[in-house]
Amino acid sequence: MQQVQSPQTAIKILVAIVAIWGILNARTILFPVIVAVVLTFILHPLVEFFVHTRCYPLKRTFSRTAAIFFSFLVAAGVFAVLITFVIVPFAHEFERFAVNLPNYMKQTQELIFHLQQSARQLELPDSLENLLREGMSEAAGYSVDLGRRFLSGTIGFATRVVDLVVVPVLTFYFLKDWMIIRDAFVKLVPAEQRTRVLRIIEDIGLVISGYLRGQIAVSAIMGVMVFVGMYAFQMNYALTIGLIAALTEFVPIIGPIIGSIPALLVALLVSPMLAAKVAIFYIIMHQVENHIIVPKIMGKSIDLHPVTVILAFLIGAQLFGLAGMILAVPVAAILKVLFYHVWDNK
Repeated sequence: MQQVQSPQTAIKILVAIVAIWGILNARTILFPVIVAVVLTFILHPLVEFFVHTRCYPLKRTFSRTAAIFFSFLVAAGVFAVLITFVIVPFAHEFERFAVNLPNYMKQTQELIFHLQQSARQLELPDSLENLLREGMSEAAGYSVDLGRRFLSGTIGFATRVVDLVVVPVLTFYFLKDWMIIRDAFVKLVPAEQRTRVLRIIEDIGLVISGYLRGQIAVSAIMGVMVFVGMYAFQMNYALTIGLIAALTEFVPIIGPIIGSIPALLVALLVSPMLAAKVAIFYIIMHQVENHIIVPKIMGKSIDLHPVTVILAFLIGAQLFGLAGMILAVPVAAILKVLFYHVWDNK
């Protein structure tokens, strides 16, 4: 006989729906929390390292507060190095690109015109000729728009002074009092379900931490590889192209393709032969990424079927745009953990 749901259960479901709705509509408040959670997962191994490291002058291990403090110092040092050797040179390089942008657009238009003339000489169908012209125009426009959006997004992020204060504070307390926060949350569920909820939280933590660290490592490796490759080809804006490649790695499926567009356009403005070399370089590089780098680094941290990744990507893109594309894979992995625990305990 089917059990009738109690009014308390209905109230809990209603409260959960209202809470989810509130979270989805409180993006301004949610942003620093998400950033703090991401930093917590990234810094947690470093904090644990300091906690279990003996300080010889004091002849004892670090306290958790001291470990967090030293982890923040290491993170600040890494950030300072990135600003000095990556962000500042990138800003100068991008400024130089912006100054030369009118000339590049003129060269692109001339290239499109020559391609149109070649298409007419080959007597291609009108539909194919139009497709070629539109594709070149859209590719050029999209690469410029991508750079403009990235620059405006970087400036917008830097100007959020309140977030820059709130995020470190939240990160500190997440690192320091995570066990207290977790136990307080677990106490909200019935006693007989607490062990199960703890397992779910631990598994989700493993999935998120594995994904974040693995994805950051993959993005960094791919960015360096692209930079070295473009530098070897003696191309302009090698650092900018490498940074774009690293950032677009966070977008599944189409990210690497989008990241290759600026490199191909810059190479095409130099010579078709250079563009062909760059295209071959990207093809080989992504084969190495898919068959060597990703399996070695990501391992089983996500373990999602490719069809699941594609569906998650499409749904995320449709519902939340770029943010949905980036979050599609980790959210799908979290849902997999939840479904596993639900069906495994039926």
